[in-house]
Amino acid sequence: MKRSLLKGFLLLVLAASAVPVLAHHGWSGNSAGEVEVTGTVVTGVRLAGAHGTMQIKDADGNTWDITLAPGPRTHRAGLREDIIPVGAEVTVFGERNEDPEVFEAKVRRVVWKDQVFDVYPPE
Repeated sequence: MKRSLLKGFLLLVLAASAVPVLAHHGWSGNSAGEVEVTGTVVTGVRLAGAHGTMQIKDADGNTWDITLAPGPRTHRAGLREDIIPVGAEVTVFGERNEDPEVFEAKVRRVVWKDQVFDVYPPE
């Protein structure tokens, strides 16, 4: 009986530990094609969590949720928290969310002033 409980517990722990791996979806939800968005930074770069993030508002007033590379990779690209101030104009290049009603993109490049941050450099 104790051995069965232990096996069940271990299986539960293994299954639960696999959830974060399964949750990492890559680019699958952002396959509506290449997008270039220019806008004003509403929420600056944050590097906490699985991926860096920021928000920008485009000329039509749409707020875009921008997903960057994982924090360490974004940081190595030179894009760090507090580098680009809120209110600054940026242009991002990446893949748009499949749902046209969702203003979200997973980006490869962020351009601010004369600085180019290739968070997912071309291979």
